[in-house]
Amino acid sequence: MSANSNPIDTLIPAPAVRAICGGIGHTTLHRWLNGETDPRTGKTTPPVADFPKPARVINTRRYWSRAEVERFAAGRRVDAA
Repeated sequence: MSANSNPIDTLIPAPAVRAICGGIGHTTLHRWLNGETDPRTGKTTPPVADFPKPARVINTRRYWSRAEVERFAAGRRVDAA
């Protein structure tokens, strides 16, 4: 078994994270990580607490553990049912 076939060791970039999470957009990923403040109302929405943080950042590109992202996505699908 090669190191790349082990999902725990696999790092994936933001586009792959967005696809695994149901095709979310760049802005949604940013909001899940950082939360947001509505400029009109001042209402603050916190980040999604159980969304995994990037495992590595290389030259401003973020990479996540595939296993952590898949675990998060699986939990969201169960919660939505």
